[in-house]
Amino acid sequence: MVTLIEKGLSCTCIFLIFLVCTSGCLGTDSQEAINDTVLNFLNSFNEGEFDTAFSYYVGNDFKVPVSLEGMFKNRDIPAGSIQQITLKDITVEEDVAYVVADCTVSIFENDQVVGSVQKQIYFRTQKSGSQWIITKVNFDTPISQSDTALINVTVSPTHLDPLVENAPLIGCVSICILVAGLIINKNNKSGGNSGPSVDISNAVPVENRTLTQFIKIMPPAQCPSGQSVGVDVWVKNFYQQPYENFVIIATFPTGVNVKKATLSFGNINPGESVKRTWKVTPNVPGWVAIEEPTVVFEFGGTRYSGQLDQAWLNVQ
Repeated sequence: MVTLIEKGLSCTCIFLIFLVCTSGCLGTDSQEAINDTVLNFLNSFNEGEFDTAFSYYVGNDFKVPVSLEGMFKNRDIPAGSIQQITLKDITVEEDVAYVVADCTVSIFENDQVVGSVQKQIYFRTQKSGSQWIITKVNFDTPISQSDTALINVTVSPTHLDPLVENAPLIGCVSICILVAGLIINKNNKSGGNSGPSVDISNAVPVENRTLTQFIKIMPPAQCPSGQSVGVDVWVKNFYQQPYENFVIIATFPTGVNVKKATLSFGNINPGESVKRTWKVTPNVPGWVAIEEPTVVFEFGGTRYSGQLDQAWLNVQ
């Protein structure tokens, strides 16, 4: 119990202190947020996850998620055909931004790739609160501010908004939490560490829904009790820069022996898919969870971290 309290206090403190320290910089990261919105939209579409792609869009071009598939397919850009995405000509005008996505698109004949072609997709994004949302998509010509009236975008506030607004108060609370965590750590240091750990103190938090776009945990359908099985973890790099020092670590419950809780992927190059496997031996029948899968990696000179949903093992 003390270990869990210590872990919770440490993680909470680290996250809150990061928010306080960076709250003044959140408004300066507009271009990165715009890039993420457009890339997440295109990558989700390319994976056939139309509902997820549609969540990044508000406007009149697409009425329902499935209309994305038809519109792109009519432009010879079916799902799964986008090989590479390069964002360019990014223009930010206060709360409106214009982006061009230069895409390398596969050409198919009889379900076989016979070549590729460059296609440009033009986006307009608008800011709502702390979020950027796509409000117009063109396939033929760039979008200008005079093309259409701006969309009245209403986006639910994120969990970061109240934290940033109350940064001074949070700073005081986080310092108190830090002191309490250090006291607990000192009192229990002699007891050793009951589980694996990873340093995320200087990492930028990444949302769960972003991580799930390129990381998949795939447990086997069934796990025989007392036998070793593999839990595969796949990582796909959709971007134009490598992921560096990519690590995933998880907490395994009592009754599940794991050979190594930390999976090291090293560097993952653009377009590359890499698989690593947890070797586990569950000893208790029933449903057991692989908890707190934590991801840490470097991208474009910045260190990032986030947490995936727990994965379940069906032990027979």
